[in-house]
Amino acid sequence: MKLTEKLAEEFLYYTDEMQAVLDRVTGEILYDADESLTGEPGIDWDDETARNLVLVPQISSAEAFEVMQQFAEKQKQPNQEVLIKALEGKKPFRQFKDQILVLNLEESWHRFEQKYARKRMTEWLEANEIHFK
Repeated sequence: MKLTEKLAEEFLYYTDEMQAVLDRVTGEILYDADESLTGEPGIDWDDETARNLVLVPQISSAEAFEVMQQFAEKQKQPNQEVLIKALEGKKPFRQFKDQILVLNLEESWHRFEQKYARKRMTEWLEANEIHFK
């Protein structure tokens, strides 16, 4: 699996308890979390070895919502209308995902979301001048 694909997965996986971290030198993805979660001590950001580490961004709720809207707008009717309506109601994330299942769009949605995340992570790597072969 390419680094951008791994970073895309980390970008889409949001949790308050653990943060993915990229080693700029090795390209290794580490995790900064409480030792009780990983079995490893958390990253000491004051340590000299941490200077090569950078936090991998995570998708925000607002950005995730925008991605769902973009996907909905690209669908043909009546699917487009159903998905947009789901996003306008209560619990839009749950409603959207439920409708994705009902409309049998899981694979299409997954590809769209992954493509978006890979693009974002490619841009992030370039913006941070991180290059791996």
